[in-house]
Amino acid sequence: MVRRLSKLYGKQIYNTKGNYVGYVDEVLIDLDRGRGQVMALVLPGEKVGIPYDRVTAIGDIILVRAKED
Repeated sequence: MVRRLSKLYGKQIYNTKGNYVGYVDEVLIDLDRGRGQVMALVLPGEKVGIPYDRVTAIGDIILVRAKED
């Protein structure tokens, strides 16, 4: 799937438990993998992002798999 990174900035993020997580402030990309794979979505003021493999859907919002308690 091809998607413009600029379309992700500012999108609200919710988890699969229905909780608001925040919004996308930055997108981390690994340029060493040849194709510029997205690695994480970063929230404002955070240093570590939400791993992109936790993203389950992108539409009007971004849905991420909730952490197991």
